[in-house]
Amino acid sequence: MLAGLLNPLRNQTQERVDEGFVGLDSSLQLEVRSLKEKLIGVGHKSETKRTPVSLTTSTQDFDRKIATQIGAQIDHFNEPVIFVIKKNVRILNNLIEWLRSNNFDLDKLPLLLIDDEADHASINTNKEDEDPTSTNKHIRELLGLFEQSSYLGYTATPFANIFVDPDTDDEMLKDDLFPRDFIISLDAPSNYAGAVRIFEDDGDLDIVREVDDYGDILPLRHKKHEFPKTLPPSLYEALRVFILVKAARNLRGQRNSHNSMLINISRFTDIQSNIKWQVHEYLTEIRNAIRNHYALSEQEAMKNSNMMELRKTWNKEFSNTEFRWTDIQNELNTAVSPIKVIEVNASRNAEPLNYSKREYPKGRNLVAVGGLSLSRGLTLEGLTVSYFLRNSVMYDTLMQMGRWFGYRTDFEDLCRIYMSTAASSWYAHIARVTEELRNEFRCMEKAGKTPEDFGLRVRSNPDTLIVTARNKMRRAKTVFVQIDLAGKIVETAILSKNLKDINFNWNVAESLVSASKEHGKPTQFKSSHLFSMVPIKFLEAFFDDFINHPESMKTQKQPLIEYLKLLHVQENISSWDVLVLNKPESDSNIKQKLCGLPIKAQRRTVIPCQENGIAQGNRRIGSSPDESAGLDGDTMHKLKNKHGPISKIPPSIFRGMRKRPLLMLHLLDCQIVKDIPLVNKGIFAFGVSFHGDSTSRNTGKLVEYQVNTVYWRNNYVDQLGEEDEFDE
Repeated sequence: MLAGLLNPLRNQTQERVDEGFVGLDSSLQLEVRSLKEKLIGVGHKSETKRTPVSLTTSTQDFDRKIATQIGAQIDHFNEPVIFVIKKNVRILNNLIEWLRSNNFDLDKLPLLLIDDEADHASINTNKEDEDPTSTNKHIRELLGLFEQSSYLGYTATPFANIFVDPDTDDEMLKDDLFPRDFIISLDAPSNYAGAVRIFEDDGDLDIVREVDDYGDILPLRHKKHEFPKTLPPSLYEALRVFILVKAARNLRGQRNSHNSMLINISRFTDIQSNIKWQVHEYLTEIRNAIRNHYALSEQEAMKNSNMMELRKTWNKEFSNTEFRWTDIQNELNTAVSPIKVIEVNASRNAEPLNYSKREYPKGRNLVAVGGLSLSRGLTLEGLTVSYFLRNSVMYDTLMQMGRWFGYRTDFEDLCRIYMSTAASSWYAHIARVTEELRNEFRCMEKAGKTPEDFGLRVRSNPDTLIVTARNKMRRAKTVFVQIDLAGKIVETAILSKNLKDINFNWNVAESLVSASKEHGKPTQFKSSHLFSMVPIKFLEAFFDDFINHPESMKTQKQPLIEYLKLLHVQENISSWDVLVLNKPESDSNIKQKLCGLPIKAQRRTVIPCQENGIAQGNRRIGSSPDESAGLDGDTMHKLKNKHGPISKIPPSIFRGMRKRPLLMLHLLDCQIVKDIPLVNKGIFAFGVSFHGDSTSRNTGKLVEYQVNTVYWRNNYVDQLGEEDEFDE
């Protein structure tokens, strides 16, 4: 098993192998203890008493000398032999040489090589006419030692893997590591907090806090000796949140559970050390304040500024939990006392992320400050608060930096993630791209094909992000692909703030609503106004006239009009539904009438962007329940019985039940500065909920993709001629 590049991840992986496969604690391998004392995990449950042999331990990577000294020969064992090693060229070479010199019947033994983080270091990043990179070469050499060998890669970010050249076949090293036989997308359990639930339009976890107070203290781009003199106010707040979360978890009966906080704001270890020291100083100050005041009355305790800040933070973030402040205040001393700040990096000041149940039966409470070492595969147990300020532009690197994905049973409502607005929107985009790639895998499975004959593609982000490192994409091609909008939602994520455009779009919206009142079937949807069966000529006129911001790619008029016509031809859809949103419960002060219909605006915080535009980051314009408009009562009753309250029903379910598209017209109270409307009359935006199955492929609008060799070969080679076949 290949377990990352760094010792902490390898050690953690070995611990899990010990617990879930071997059944013995490998760290006790050389200690004089009874077998019962060494049992762990499955070792307590084994009925056959079969025990695999591990030639590595949770404290020791593979060592050729030790393996030779103990006289280990894998062909002498009756049980499986496992090695958990780093992707380190020296370690890999030592293992290969030891296998060659000490084991004579390898051709009779099968090898299963499991590559964790398979997109990292394993990929050959050299050019076609150069020798493979050392790690890639050694992995292929290891596979080639055995007559029967299988390579199985695991990764949360398979972008680089699908761009491996499937045609490479070196005489000595054999095939490259292209996943030619299968790719399986593992569905996330309902209790898994993943990117979709956190960042996507339909996400149900409101735990991201966007920050912008770091620029003058520690810019995203900084040099290794630019030490911050203080910490951003939002980081101090995040530390207070961490203490409060620990107190709340204690009161929920989770006193002996691990509790961790991540701080990843610099790639330089010296700066990480500086940040660790400042965090330690602040926690010491808070700890002293709590120790001296937590037992006092609330009124007396609030005379201390640190206690007052804790109270304000509680009211801001957690006032809707089941606890009162007095409960939390009484628990603060117990919560803050065990918290320790550590560095997780390659410096001499670093400490291991050790969550051993044997060493810490009451759990650990850690603030982990780091960079690269916190970015790949490593699990921070009980991670509740993350403070993240990094500026990578690669899909896979950003997702791997996101250590906050995982299981947070009974405390996910207490978790918080602090990051920039830009980073939040990046993660939203990558979540959509990843889900789209998962749909590609499902389509491949439905078609009964393998990656070797089913082309794969990854949507690009031409503005700011790239899919993976350029040298991992040497075999990728940029193409513009027509995508299907079935079962999708498209919205005007970027709007023009030009007053002339805003006024013009008011007139366009008024024309559509007037036509909908005259030619559609009016009904009420909650407080909003629904018109069913509106002829498509009025929708086409709306898309044609509406001034769409050039950077709002999903709502460019030509693709929408072409898709409208396509649905008419292919599915005989001659009418759409139109919903004019009215939100009486909104905290906006903008109230208008449109063709006599009362509408109250929805307030949205926006940020300026290029070409006189305003963007809403990763937030949806509408809410998921809006997309249920037009579904009949029986359908909604069945859906609620199956899925629960309407707020819990995924909007993809509503889209699958629809018979025709739904256009939603939103009046927005856009604010750059809080409580100051950008335009007093409001700005119109729209979204379209398309009916159908999102996993189907059809024609639609052009979008830029990076495609792999197989996709290019399947879709373009015959058209372009053999001479153009995927050359550099």
